[in-house]
Amino acid sequence: MMLSILLWAVVAPAAYSQVNPQQAKGGPEKVTANEIKAVTDSVAALIEAHYVDKTAGARISGEFRNLAASGRYARFGKKETLSEEISGDLRKISNDGHLYVQGKKAVADDVNWEQIEQEAEKKYNYGFTRVEIRDDNIAYIRIKEFMHPKRSMQTAVAAMKLVENSDNLIIDLRGNGGGYPGIMEYVLNHYFEGEPIELSTTRSSKGENQVTFTSDLIYGKLRVGTPLYVLIDEKTASAAEYFAYTLQAFKKAVIVGRRSAGGANRNEYFDLPAGLRMSISVASPVNAITKTNWEGKGVIPDVVSDDPEQKTVELIRGAGKK
Repeated sequence: MMLSILLWAVVAPAAYSQVNPQQAKGGPEKVTANEIKAVTDSVAALIEAHYVDKTAGARISGEFRNLAASGRYARFGKKETLSEEISGDLRKISNDGHLYVQGKKAVADDVNWEQIEQEAEKKYNYGFTRVEIRDDNIAYIRIKEFMHPKRSMQTAVAAMKLVENSDNLIIDLRGNGGGYPGIMEYVLNHYFEGEPIELSTTRSSKGENQVTFTSDLIYGKLRVGTPLYVLIDEKTASAAEYFAYTLQAFKKAVIVGRRSAGGANRNEYFDLPAGLRMSISVASPVNAITKTNWEGKGVIPDVVSDDPEQKTVELIRGAGKK
C-alpha cells in the first residue's frame, strides 16, 4: 500500500520523527526470520516497481536481492538495526539519499501526528528561525525547513515583507533538509517577473511529467534585480537544493558555502511488513536551463567557504565599495 504523503527531503523532517507504539514505551521491537525475509522481498519488489529510473531500479533491486540471498540480514533481530543496515546498503548501491527504510508512524490512540507536526512548526517558527536587517541594509533570513505551506504561508509572507526594502538579501539554507515545495516556491517567485517561466519538469516513475512554472502570487515587492546570496552546506538537501540550484541556473543568486547533499529526487513512502516503511525516489526534476539536476552531485557553490555567512557579508561590502 502506498502512503499518501509526499515529501521532498533526503531524510524525514523533524515533524515526522518515526516512533512505533512499543518503542514509545521504552522497548526495542524484535523481528523474526520470516519477517526479515518478507521485508527484504518487499523492498526489492517495491524498488523494481516504483523507482523513478526503471533501468537503475532493476539494477538496485537485483543487487539488493543478492545481498538478501546471502543471508546478510538474518542476524539483525531488531527492527531499528534491520532498518539501519538495509538503508545503509541501499544508499551504497544506489547513491540515492531518498532510498531508505524506517519505522512507520505510530497508530496508537494517544499519538496525534498532526499535532506533533504542528508543535514542531511552532517551535521552529514555521521554518523561519532568524529574520533581520543588518548594517548597510543587508537582510538575512534563516530557513531551517520548508514546512507545510497551509500553516507556514503567513510567516513566509511576513519574513519577505520585512526584508523587502533591503539592498541585499542573504537566505541561509545550511542544514535545511527540504520539506514541502510550496514555501520554497513562494520565496523563489520574488526573483521572477512577467509571464510564467518554466523552471523544471519533474518526470515520474509512472511516465507522467509535471512542469513547474514561476507564479506572480506574492504579497509584497518583487526582488528582481536585487542581489541575492544563498548559503548552503552538505546538509542542504532536496527542496532547499532545488531553490539554490534553480536560482543559480537562472543567474538570480550567488551560492556560497559547501557542496550540498545531492538529493534531487522526490520520494514517497510505501508500507513494508513488520511495521516498517520505505522511502523510494519516484520522480526527478529536470531544470529548464541545465537540462539536468543535482542528484548525486550536489549544488556546487559559486563561492566556496567554510564560513559562508561572514564571507557573504564581505562580498556585499566589497561590491559596495566598487
